[in-house]
Amino acid sequence: MVVISVLNDEKLKTYRKVGKLTGEIRDTIQEKVKLGETLLNIAETTEELIRDKGAEPAFPCNVSVNEFAAHYSPPEGDETEIKEGDLVKVDIGAHIDGYIADTAISIATDEKGEKLVNAVNQVLEKAIQAVKPGVNVGEIGAVIENTANEAGFKPIENLTGHSLARWSLHSGITIPNVEKDTEDELKEDDVIALEPFITDGAGEVEDQPEVYIFRYLSSEPVSGRMARQTIRRISKKYGKLPFAERWLARDMSKIRLQMTLRELLTSGAIHPYYVLKEIEDGMVAQAEHTLIVTKDGCEVTTQ
Repeated sequence: MVVISVLNDEKLKTYRKVGKLTGEIRDTIQEKVKLGETLLNIAETTEELIRDKGAEPAFPCNVSVNEFAAHYSPPEGDETEIKEGDLVKVDIGAHIDGYIADTAISIATDEKGEKLVNAVNQVLEKAIQAVKPGVNVGEIGAVIENTANEAGFKPIENLTGHSLARWSLHSGITIPNVEKDTEDELKEDDVIALEPFITDGAGEVEDQPEVYIFRYLSSEPVSGRMARQTIRRISKKYGKLPFAERWLARDMSKIRLQMTLRELLTSGAIHPYYVLKEIEDGMVAQAEHTLIVTKDGCEVTTQ
């Protein structure tokens, strides 16, 4: 488990800076999520804005639609467009020198989706109000579950919020989206990402065969020349933070990239983040903020 160190003034300043710029990008990109826009353009525009503001993506921008809850980062050449009735989730992560901000928003294109969006925003607001030193994370899960149920929806049980540390997107503590017995309690200076997911389906997601996001694990098991070159480049450029298949597509052909990724996966050099879909094809909405636990409650860095 990664221990989250006590925040000094410089760390706090950096968390606030990256949180502010990530929130601004989220609000800007919301206006781009409209009928006829491609998922790929949304993702690449988001990542470009992050770099333009002096940060780097902490993970590939996720643009997941309808029953797909998470981990869909459009591959190179994806021509999928937003259409009437779609419920679009944009999950954005940025870092400055390894200090991470993580935020997400859902945008509906019809009245049915708007009800889910309004509900998940209310769920997140209630969850934030429950954050303080000493609170058991299972209590936060209970708030999320109860608020979602009161709105007529289900939380997604097998997705969670998480603590953040420098260069670590999931640093040890998981924050359930349902009531759960746990020994984990928040303490002052913890940095966490609260991200409730709610649905009109069964309340559970499952892996799909598709995978477009990966994370470096180790260079040791890799033997092929091209795979060794690629894993060295991945390690140097992205470290332990997730990266997109399409980020590598700029440096090699599609066929060679697929062969290389297959070898890296088989050898255990990289971890796959499979696309996640609601098991009953229910519509899914997500909302997320990054918070710092303070003496009296919390500070939202991604407002």
